[in-house]
Amino acid sequence: EELVRFRSKVRHYALALPEAAEPVEGAAGAQGSKQEQKEKRKHLMQERKPLLEACDSLRGDLAAFGIHIK
Repeated sequence: EELVRFRSKVRHYALALPEAAEPVEGAAGAQGSKQEQKEKRKHLMQERKPLLEACDSLRGDLAAFGIHIK
C-alpha cells in the first residue's frame, strides 16, 4: 500500500501544472503570454515524462506480483 501511495504522489506531481502567470495588459500581450505559458507547460511535461514512464513501469512490475493499479 505504501508503494502504491508513493507512486500516486509521484504521478500527481508529474501531471501537475504551475499556476498561470498574471495576464499581461493588451490583446497582443495576452496572446503572447498564452503562447508562452503553453510552451512552458509543454517543456515541463517533457521534463517530467520519465517520471510518468517510471510510474507505468512500476505498475507493470507490481502486476507481476498480483498487485493491479487502475
